[in-house]
Amino acid sequence: MKKLGFLRLFTCLPLIALILPNVTESLMNPNYKVPLLHVIIAAALVAVIGICSVIIYYLQKQELKVQYQRNKN
Repeated sequence: MKKLGFLRLFTCLPLIALILPNVTESLMNPNYKVPLLHVIIAAALVAVIGICSVIIYYLQKQELKVQYQRNKN
C-alpha cells in the first residue's frame, strides 16, 4: 500500500510541473495554445492518480473489515 501512495505522490509532481508552465504561459500570452501532447500526458497522470486512489481506498476498506471481524470475535 505504501508503494501505491508513493506512486500517487510522484505522479502528482510531474502533473504540477506540466500544468504550471502552461497556465502561466496562457495567462501571459492569450494566443498560447496548450500542446495536445501535454493534455494527453496530464490526462494519463490524472488517470493514474485516480486509479491509485481507488485501489488505496479499497484496500483500506478491506483492512478495516478484517480488523472489525477480529475485534468482533
